[in-house]
Amino acid sequence: MSDKTSGKREDLLAGGSRHHQIFPRLNDAQFAVLERYGERRKLNTGDVLFTEGDRHIPMYAIISGTIEATRGSGDTLHVLGTHGPGSFTGEVGTLAGRGAVASARATSDCEVIVIDEESLRALVIAEAELSETIMRAYILRRVAYIQDQSGGVVVIGSSASFPTLVLRHFLSRNAQPSAYFDIDEHEEAKALLERYGATKEDLPVLVTLQGVVLKRPTNRAVADAIGLSPDRLNGERFDVVVVGAGPAGLAAAVYAASEGLRVAVLDTKAPGGQAGTSSKIENYFGFPTGISGQALAGRGLSQCRKFGAEVGVPIEALGIECDKGQPFHIRLSHDEHVYGRAVVIATGARYRKPELARLEHFQGRGVYYSATYMEAAFCGNEELVIVGGGNSAGQAAVFLSGFARHVHIVIRGEGLAASMSNYLIRRIEAAPNITVHVRTQIVALNGEAHLESIQWNQQGRIEEKPIRHVFLFLGAQPNTGWLGDCVELDRNGFVLTGPDVAHKWTSERTGHFLETSRSGIFAVGDVRSGSVKRVAAAVGEGAAAIQSLHQYLALGV
Repeated sequence: MSDKTSGKREDLLAGGSRHHQIFPRLNDAQFAVLERYGERRKLNTGDVLFTEGDRHIPMYAIISGTIEATRGSGDTLHVLGTHGPGSFTGEVGTLAGRGAVASARATSDCEVIVIDEESLRALVIAEAELSETIMRAYILRRVAYIQDQSGGVVVIGSSASFPTLVLRHFLSRNAQPSAYFDIDEHEEAKALLERYGATKEDLPVLVTLQGVVLKRPTNRAVADAIGLSPDRLNGERFDVVVVGAGPAGLAAAVYAASEGLRVAVLDTKAPGGQAGTSSKIENYFGFPTGISGQALAGRGLSQCRKFGAEVGVPIEALGIECDKGQPFHIRLSHDEHVYGRAVVIATGARYRKPELARLEHFQGRGVYYSATYMEAAFCGNEELVIVGGGNSAGQAAVFLSGFARHVHIVIRGEGLAASMSNYLIRRIEAAPNITVHVRTQIVALNGEAHLESIQWNQQGRIEEKPIRHVFLFLGAQPNTGWLGDCVELDRNGFVLTGPDVAHKWTSERTGHFLETSRSGIFAVGDVRSGSVKRVAAAVGEGAAAIQSLHQYLALGV
């Protein structure tokens, strides 16, 4: 949309050296496999296979002819790529029946193999070699769609608007292509507001691919409009309901679904949890050069969908009924509910908010709780403050130091060694534009519409600094309010498991290590009392919980 080029343009998914992976050509033997899962069909020139936003679309494998993938319409039509003989349509959302991020039509007479959603999932599970080719192409196509700023939904907002930042984060973390127009930076923004019958008071405004205009929408309204939210969830029964889609929850879902259990994963924001906002995780096994939290979450989500797990975003768990008897009844937002024979609590923790006047006023206007490229763009060549001494704070400091003039790390303690990994401390010490301030804390935030300065208490000395950006990465608070009195919690609200619970098990069996005080409910990751707050530990717990869960289900509940 921000690109004014009319009509067709060069393929946006060319992908350079990865073109052969984004648009692989299948051979005759592979087509013979595909034909076992679908049916042959003939298409005429101009036939529309699907349009942007359509749900539950099949995969089309092309025997002969060409199919063009586009985004937009009229004078804003953009060609994303052309599929020829040997190629196939789709991206990762296709596996889960989510809204299409592009349209497709036949540009010549075609013969194709049509494979519906259920058969496609069966194929990627059963056919290992072919699955690798399809999954790689699907993942890379979604990455290319995100990088392409010419299409997707249109967002009109303001950098001074916290709801705008929330919406942009929601789209970005859920890998939804979008074109952003800021009323303070882009000339087109005001014209777009007028065109869609909106005003500044309506910001943010989102315009879907079908032309539906949403003013100050909730995340759920956006998800429903663009085909991101699940449309077959309410009232469903599952073997396992995983609440929380961070590393622990996604790992539990992958292992459970890969072993044939019917799984639902629910999250209020996006896959990845707190880890999903990390710019780079460098101490996770198997990734020596590091991996971003969002990339790791995206891979986990793709695995969930490959094995057929239903990942529901944004879905909030409001409560659980866990009286004796099965299944567990979980009440969700928007008057929805699901049932589960077993439940995995993986709701993680959120950053604590310090007691500072006007803190809420400055959210998104100088105060942030994550450090992504979006926030980094606000801080170019400026000074900023990071509050916190854990790994998340360290990762943010290293990342933001590549954009900011200077990064100040503020901690109340005597140093970083007690709470931060050594490799991050060494990286911080080597950075010429990062300074650590010990025994220091912010005591005031100043400004009108936007944060203009801070006051900090540095070892008993109050000083005002002209700093416009503050990033908060303070100690975690567990997300356990929705559990009520269903399971036992420790004094800080984290879920007790295994030998720590006061619950007395019957003589028939003892509780599993990751099982809570309620039989059939397990807790993993940061929400669990005594857990190691590291991504690798969370993934391990998610996997281990499923082994115990199998033993629980074997009791015939």
